[in-house]
Amino acid sequence: MDLKPENILEVEFSRSFRGYNEDEVDEFIEEIASAVEAMQKEQEKLQQENEEYKRKVNELNQYVKRLEGNLEEWKKQLEIEKELTRRESQMHLKEAQIRGNRIVDEALKKKKEIENNYAELKEKYRVFQIRFKSLLQTFMDSIDWKEQPPEINTPASDKMNLTEIHPPEDITLFSFQDLEEDQK
Repeated sequence: MDLKPENILEVEFSRSFRGYNEDEVDEFIEEIASAVEAMQKEQEKLQQENEEYKRKVNELNQYVKRLEGNLEEWKKQLEIEKELTRRESQMHLKEAQIRGNRIVDEALKKKKEIENNYAELKEKYRVFQIRFKSLLQTFMDSIDWKEQPPEINTPASDKMNLTEIHPPEDITLFSFQDLEEDQK
């Protein structure tokens, strides 16, 4: 039997001599019909809500699946970015090491060049000192030689002409022209 409110209201009972009070039974049947109608409305409402919730749950599940897919993509992208960043930092580090090595090499070359220039200048200074001392010595010897008085008691044949006198052979003569030639 289908318990719809309309069916309940249409139910009729046979009459018997000792039966129930007809008005009470009709009143009870009307209450039952209204309760069933209320329950059916509540059931329809709950079914609609249930369908709406199922639809929302389905939408949320799809949204969660999309988020999980996006999350996986983001994780992959993050790993790729990490690897790229790691490689880039290694590349920058290697470039910095190369630049550092190049700077050190250049500094060592410059140092060697300065040391060579210093040694060369030191040698030139040493040669200059020797030549200058020699020049001064030659000058001093020349002054000493020219200041010697001629011997007075020497015979005329023994007297020498000052223009014929030559400086001693062991004196090395240097001039400023020699220095200028060496600098060229």
